[in-house]
Amino acid sequence: MDVSQIKEHLPVYAEGPGGLSGASDTHIGNIDSVEGGKYIKLTKNNAPDGQHHWFPVDWVRAVDERAVYLKKTVDEVIQELLNEQPAGV
Repeated sequence: MDVSQIKEHLPVYAEGPGGLSGASDTHIGNIDSVEGGKYIKLTKNNAPDGQHHWFPVDWVRAVDERAVYLKKTVDEVIQELLNEQPAGV
């Protein structure tokens, strides 16, 4: 996966609750930026708490011109999203 394909404002989708064989992907937010080539920052506009959230680039399953797709389920993303900027970024 080429990190340079991850562009500002692209929507981000987590796997549906049943994984790839289950429900359709679920929108979890939009890209704000890629930080340090290691973390993706989501815009605060789509966040329920109105704050930025981060996740590691290695969560990304695929990227195309329309969206970023994660290899985590919605439930995993909700539990594991970082609420503060990662150290060293």
